[in-house]
Amino acid sequence: ALTPEPDGKAEALAFALTGQSERCGVGFCSEAGWFQDRGFSTVVCGPGSIAQAHKADEYIEMAELERYRDFLARLMQHQCAD
Repeated sequence: ALTPEPDGKAEALAFALTGQSERCGVGFCSEAGWFQDRGFSTVVCGPGSIAQAHKADEYIEMAELERYRDFLARLMQHQCAD
């Protein structure tokens, strides 16, 4: 399981690149806990709302995809600057 990592590097970077400062938990599985167990600072983020996912007629708003695309561009710029 992925556990909260207050003041973790990954969380700080995600907040800086998105302009958000609110964390939330969701009830689904990912490989993030495996990476965290091996010492990597880890967050799970992506477009859309978990309330709309993994059910019949799931969807992601186009605006959410565009915001995520912009987030990924900022992430790449940040990583290439280091």
